[in-house]
Amino acid sequence: MSSSKPALAPGIVKRLLADHAEVVSLDAVAEAIGAATVTFEDIEAVFDGLEAAGRRVESEPHDPPAALAKVLATVRSFSAATGRRPSLPEIAEHSGLSLSEVRFALLYARVLVR
Repeated sequence: MSSSKPALAPGIVKRLLADHAEVVSLDAVAEAIGAATVTFEDIEAVFDGLEAAGRRVESEPHDPPAALAKVLATVRSFSAATGRRPSLPEIAEHSGLSLSEVRFALLYARVLVR
């Protein structure tokens, strides 16, 4: 399939290589792609580029109910102590979860309330 659009993969791979030493999470790949319109071939090119550079691409384990419970407990205790709602990085710091796990837990909560 031929396309006139410029290849996205090299720029995405370059950013991911600069930010990650050995392992690149799927969440990091998704964040690097952002809202760009990508094809299956673009995604494959990103994975191929990362693997060619010696990086492993792995999925972070997710336990949405447990992560959501930690997020909610953290928000409650942080709010009680400070009088304000915490930011996402503050939730991650105080809960022991990664920022992507916090985001995933909040996404899970949105799905639950539908």
